Amino acid sequence: MAEPEKERQGTALFQSSDEVVFSAENVDQMLKYFCAILFAPAPPSDVPDIVKLNSTTQEISNALLGCRKALQMAKAGDFSYKVEFKGFLGGALKALQANLNHVTWLTRRVAGGDLDQRMDFMGDFSDSFNAMVEQLTSTLSELKHKQEDLESLAENLRREVEVRKNMEERLRAEEERWFLAVQCSRDGIWEIDLETGKPPYYSQRLLELTGMKADNIPCVRAWPKLFHPDDHVVLQLFRKFLSNGDLPSSFELDHKLLCADGTYRWFWTRGMLLKNPVTEKPMRIIGVTADIQERKEREERFSHRATHDVLTDLPNRVLFDDHLKNSVEFAKRNGSHLAVIMIDLDKFKTVNDTLGHYAGDILLVEVANRMQKSIRESDLVSRFGGDEFAMILAFGKNEWQSITKALRRTIDSLKKPISIGDQQITISASFGICICPEDGDKPNQLMMLADEALYHAKSVGRNACAFWKPNKRYNVVRFTS
Repeated sequence: MAEPEKERQGTALFQSSDEVVFSAENVDQMLKYFCAILFAPAPPSDVPDIVKLNSTTQEISNALLGCRKALQMAKAGDFSYKVEFKGFLGGALKALQANLNHVTWLTRRVAGGDLDQRMDFMGDFSDSFNAMVEQLTSTLSELKHKQEDLESLAENLRREVEVRKNMEERLRAEEERWFLAVQCSRDGIWEIDLETGKPPYYSQRLLELTGMKADNIPCVRAWPKLFHPDDHVVLQLFRKFLSNGDLPSSFELDHKLLCADGTYRWFWTRGMLLKNPVTEKPMRIIGVTADIQERKEREERFSHRATHDVLTDLPNRVLFDDHLKNSVEFAKRNGSHLAVIMIDLDKFKTVNDTLGHYAGDILLVEVANRMQKSIRESDLVSRFGGDEFAMILAFGKNEWQSITKALRRTIDSLKKPISIGDQQITISASFGICICPEDGDKPNQLMMLADEALYHAKSVGRNACAFWKPNKRYNVVRFTS
């Protein structure tokens, strides 16, 4: 009997509270079942009989199932599983649930931005968690600085965009006003690029004024050919621009310009020089050009009327006095001579009284034309008014015969009959002459002496030339056919 008992005790591993003795096979079967509860994808549906028949194993099975469920809920973030069993496993699971709940709460606080939270109850995990929070705090601080920098940069960019937008709007408005001004202006606009030498800019209006074509604009260096050869001021100014000489900051002048039809027209030009703000070197010339041909013609007409006789278009007393003054000064400088001649038509009043003032005007115009044709280009004939005329004849020191030749041509031209309607009128004239510098060298003095000689020519019978001599010893010459 002793042997069987001994054998039985040798095969039994442990005994439960229910006085059930478990064999090695039973223990192995229970362990496999308990492992399946914890680690199998799904808890086993078949409960071994050895577990069902023993309250201790059932408690262990229920605790493991509760632990499995708690772990699965914890895996999903739910730590609310109520642990109903006691003992070491239950206490450990409750402590784990409490710690995990606190970890979840700390994590949510950190995720919400509360980086002052720290963990001190889970050993190495707490150290790692706290290190992570500190790293997040440093990173967040750095991100805040970068965010501030980005916000400042964004604000600067916004302001710059606003400034550029305003500038673009102003430039667009300026361009629109400039375009409208160019299109509506009666003046032409041009621009010369002194740095690159590219073709000059001509506005459409300037092309119209000059008759040029957009595809045939002359290069800048060819511009001098467009200016009149006598316009020395504009030519000199333009040469300065081409040579980068001492350039004025602005200029304004009247000048003639060769147009596409081959004629010169008067233009007014105003220009401004633009310099490089850094190097101070000339960059561009911008200008406005207007056609002033009509104005110049009008001024010339007014000027002509101011210095010429309205009826005969001969120089009047104003122009005669100016010419006499210049001629006297020239004679003094060069040792030459000139004759001052006063002329009156003989019996002109009879023509006015018998044929009328209209006939008298016709006679005066014809006499003026004949006198004008009888003198040289260097001489001058003028009408003072009524039937009074005057001449200035220039000649060299030994050219006294030039005076008599000129007088002879004039007298001969007057002898020819003049047709007035159905009438043929013959007219004669009286001449008073003095010589500069022999008789005098002052304009007023010469006029007075010539007047005295004229008075003497008329007093001796008219149709005569009287040369002034001192003491009224006039030299009278009559030209007979």
